[in-house]
Amino acid sequence: MPRHGSYGSVSATWVGWVGTLLALAAPPLAGAAETLDRFDVVIAGGSTAAFAAAVAAAEAGAVTALVEPTDWVGGQLTSSGVPAIDEAWHTIQSADGTPPYSVSKVARLPANMTPRFLRLLQAIDPRGDCWVSRFCFCPDAFVTAQLDPLERACGDRLTVFRDTVVKRVTLSPDGRRIEALECIRRTPRAGVAVGGYDRLPSEDLADWYAASDSARFTKQTLRFVSRPDRPTVFVEATEWGEVLALSGKDYLQGVEEADGSLVTAPGADTCGQATVYCFAEQIHPEPVGEPDRHVHATDMGYGAYGDKPDAWTKIWTYRRLRGKGAPATGDICLQNWGYSQQHGEGGNDFPHAYLFTSKAATAAQVSDWRGGVDVAALAAAEDRAFAWHQWFRRQAPAGIDPGRIALAPAVLGTGHGLAKLPYIRDTRRAIGLDGFVLRFADLSGPAARRTGTVFPDRIALGAYPADIHPVSTCRMPEYAVAAHDTLPFCIPFRALTHRDLSNVLVAGKTMAQSFLANSATRLHPIEWSTGTACGIAAARMAKTGRTSAALLADIAALQDLVKAQTPIDWTIPE
Repeated sequence: MPRHGSYGSVSATWVGWVGTLLALAAPPLAGAAETLDRFDVVIAGGSTAAFAAAVAAAEAGAVTALVEPTDWVGGQLTSSGVPAIDEAWHTIQSADGTPPYSVSKVARLPANMTPRFLRLLQAIDPRGDCWVSRFCFCPDAFVTAQLDPLERACGDRLTVFRDTVVKRVTLSPDGRRIEALECIRRTPRAGVAVGGYDRLPSEDLADWYAASDSARFTKQTLRFVSRPDRPTVFVEATEWGEVLALSGKDYLQGVEEADGSLVTAPGADTCGQATVYCFAEQIHPEPVGEPDRHVHATDMGYGAYGDKPDAWTKIWTYRRLRGKGAPATGDICLQNWGYSQQHGEGGNDFPHAYLFTSKAATAAQVSDWRGGVDVAALAAAEDRAFAWHQWFRRQAPAGIDPGRIALAPAVLGTGHGLAKLPYIRDTRRAIGLDGFVLRFADLSGPAARRTGTVFPDRIALGAYPADIHPVSTCRMPEYAVAAHDTLPFCIPFRALTHRDLSNVLVAGKTMAQSFLANSATRLHPIEWSTGTACGIAAARMAKTGRTSAALLADIAALQDLVKAQTPIDWTIPE
């Protein structure tokens, strides 16, 4: 089912060739590596989709490994600090006089949600009284009460390798399969506080990716290998698209010239969505004496809410994790407040640089991989988060002493007070079988259509409008400037595939999709849905020895397995 044009630009092709050579020629890591060859499915993770895929693959009978860069599974639900479930909220108004179409109502029908995910959310107790979501919760409690028991229920079919990062990808001689995934697992030394989350990632990231022991961590190199008699299936479900970059194959990054194109405009591979470092704040009974940090960011403000007399209260209750009613002692809120380009001010959303290095710089880093991120941008995002915390608490209304408001680091499992990792909205993305890329056009249309494109290989559902928080230093193409409504949409199996690697699937933000499509698929319920489908597909590939292309050729059998766990067709109320 070929679609969406020819293969990339000349420069993108060159970068892909160079990356392939580096991936094939890279020397082995220093020191002895533990070789692990017992796994049917190996998931490079860190995202919400990764954990959903791991559980689904294990429940489908595959012996599964999940490589988790932090000590918390769950991605944006937990370690990235976005514990407010984003569900569709929009209604499509029709110009022809037909009744409005509530996408929100359709998306929230239990029949249209992944049952496992819905049960996890319904079990949350207590929930915060927030207004952005039906489900706001403390991440530490969600890990303990919801995700850890789910992991344990998988028994010995699922092994989670925590505090483990992807370091290298080894391809088969013909370059068509992943043969090994090399990873670095770190263990904090005695005396290192909070499991090693006492320091900010910008300070520690290089240590995470170094194979040698350090003053803070002992290291172990793990080499997940594919067995000759029964090839392992590898799943790319990282937040940073690391397997894509390390494979040396071409991938999408930044904003394309047009929706669904495989060509990125010159320089636009470092133009995309803003990242944000989330954190939690608590109101204490008495002043706690939390000292201010030296910060550099100065453009703090309420942004679009600047004209609202109750702006502070609205922002406090926006993602409140604990408490109800007016802001009061004991309240805990999660801060993830946007930046207004129009007003030149905002919250902890960091719009002033892109998190990822250019594709050329990324290819050059493959021989000594360190995440492929711009560490200066990472540090600036951390700085902005602390600046927003300090500015915002000083704006507290009468009756709330700013000294009573402090960071709540335990809620996010760190010592510094920010989330373990930043929340990202876009990342490196795959190109699917036959060059397939999910387009925003497949997610949208007139209300009379009721759903987006009903693909013959549909395997997951989603509903959310395109939501773009642009990097301020970039000139975005006209088509990607504003938010756009979507219909309830379907995600095809081809979006979960990799054009050039036959034993690889992708899930979450790294799916084969355009920049604009990603802006509508990046939310928690959709990641869980695609992750579930991906895990089932990976287990099927491992059991049968089939490639992703062969699985696509027998899509009806796969759909029967998937729809027993998550819906693949929309239930539309009359």
